[in-house]
Amino acid sequence: MAFKLGSERRGINFPNTTSFKGKVRENGNMGKGVVAQANNDGSIDVDPSVDINSEFGAKVMKHEIKHQEQMEEGRAGYGDNWVMWEGNIYIRKEENGEPIIDGPNGKWPEGHPNHPWEAEAIQAETE
Repeated sequence: MAFKLGSERRGINFPNTTSFKGKVRENGNMGKGVVAQANNDGSIDVDPSVDINSEFGAKVMKHEIKHQEQMEEGRAGYGDNWVMWEGNIYIRKEENGEPIIDGPNGKWPEGHPNHPWEAEAIQAETE
């Protein structure tokens, strides 16, 4: 689950977000256009160029925290080649060099708002 968005920090309260008690790690190798991603282990990777204390950083963290909540609730999960949403498995593919997920609303690029898990995370950015 990625925000098309490092040093390890624990128990940080982010501006305008809920308290996140997992790890935040710097990771500049998440893929083209990705600035953050929620991980299965409860951590969030953030590109080192993102200031998590900025307005943009808070938006990014809200997005990824929503993905963490979706996973903790058992509504979402993922592996290298699949995404699970509400009990259904959707396959990750590459078409014309772009990663896509053939999800419940059709084939869309990863991170696209037409994926229901992304729509929820995008809505959380402004809450």
